[in-house]
Amino acid sequence: MMRMNAHSRPSSKLPSKRSKHPIGSKPLVLKKGSVSVKIYGTWNASRRQNRTGQFVESLIPQFAVCYYQGDRRRILKFTKLETAKAEANRVLVMLVNGETKAIKLNGRDRDIFVMANERLCAWNPQVTLDEAITEYVKGCEALAQFDTTVGDAVREFVIRHKSIREPRMVPNLVEEFIEVKQKAGKSEEYMNSLRRLRRFASVFQVPVQQITLDLLQKYFDNMRGRGGQAATPRTKTNYWRLVRSLLRYAVRHKYVPRDLLEELEGVELPDMPPSTTEIWSPDVLREMLEACRPELIPWLTIAAFAGLRTAEIRRLDWKDVNLDRRMVTVQAQGAKTRSRRVVPLCDAAVRWLLPHSNISGRLSYYSEENKFCSGLTNDVLKARTKAEITTPFQWRRNAFRHSFCSYRLAIVKNAEEVSLEAGNSPNMIFKHYRELVKEEDAKQWFSINPNAPNDKSLQITDVARHG
Repeated sequence: MMRMNAHSRPSSKLPSKRSKHPIGSKPLVLKKGSVSVKIYGTWNASRRQNRTGQFVESLIPQFAVCYYQGDRRRILKFTKLETAKAEANRVLVMLVNGETKAIKLNGRDRDIFVMANERLCAWNPQVTLDEAITEYVKGCEALAQFDTTVGDAVREFVIRHKSIREPRMVPNLVEEFIEVKQKAGKSEEYMNSLRRLRRFASVFQVPVQQITLDLLQKYFDNMRGRGGQAATPRTKTNYWRLVRSLLRYAVRHKYVPRDLLEELEGVELPDMPPSTTEIWSPDVLREMLEACRPELIPWLTIAAFAGLRTAEIRRLDWKDVNLDRRMVTVQAQGAKTRSRRVVPLCDAAVRWLLPHSNISGRLSYYSEENKFCSGLTNDVLKARTKAEITTPFQWRRNAFRHSFCSYRLAIVKNAEEVSLEAGNSPNMIFKHYRELVKEEDAKQWFSINPNAPNDKSLQITDVARHG
């Protein structure tokens, strides 16, 4: 073997293996669709000095990853085949996904990119890195005004929503709400109102937490009433009260976070026109009492001379009417305010009720709530027609209660006293019924007596009444 000093030239001859390819004469091709990346293998000569001072030339494999980025050919070189394959696969995926800019990354930037992409793919391979970054930036921008991070916001959200028991579909929530109120013994009138929520459920067939302010606002903006006409402001307001009750139930039972209800409270409803307190005149009351069938007299008498609400009259029992003591008692379970109250009966009321004093059971003629208001209206109109009363007449459901409060206040001149009898607050009585009628008209109202108060032909039997 020829010895060489430090200044000697190395042999120019390389080992015979130089003519061979580390992976063969043909390149290794990685392909996905129409995109391909090639790996070429070659030998590079390496010259180093050993311990004895000799210069030794050896062959080191080199692997070139070749691909096209646009119309430019790119080459990346590596000394290990495994590293070259990994890089070729990374480049191939990026080319297929259109992430051409990321290919140019080198060193630490490339490592960060690869790690981020791997973590994202492990969570959801359907989400690209640019989509994830875009959403992250949007979140940061939205939270900038609150001086908090995306991570803090997410943690707070998770903590707040841990209190939610389970998701509830709106239709299921509505039926659960109705069932709970039914078991609680709510009035049939109230239950009929709640059943209107099924209309709401037919539109929002989604989990209740997916209801947004925009969706709710659109629903009320496009709300239709009877006959397909646009709903009135009052209809929208009354219906919103039902929906709000449903949402409060959902919050109370931890189906949705409280924040949702606070957000939905922002629904904008049209202003209701100023309400007018409609009052019957004494002459109209006399016409109705004299024209009606005997079966309707008790209801009309209690409504006109005691001012009970429609639902309270429907739940009223004859045992609650004491003609000897001249009073009617509204039991707590039958009152809107869930508090017992006593209303005095004037002499005229006693005279109208006296022919029916042998009756027991419910005072209301109608046994079904849905027939109560409409049936009474029709019967009054038919009775007036039969009696050939031709003056204009339009049924006003709450006019009897308004009339009682107005005429009663005109006589006693004490809002607190009337409020106890009507089951309202003194402020409500003073605000809505003060100085609406004259005292002379009030005296006429409470003095409308039957023409023949002792006529036994006015009496009816339980069979006839409930038939």
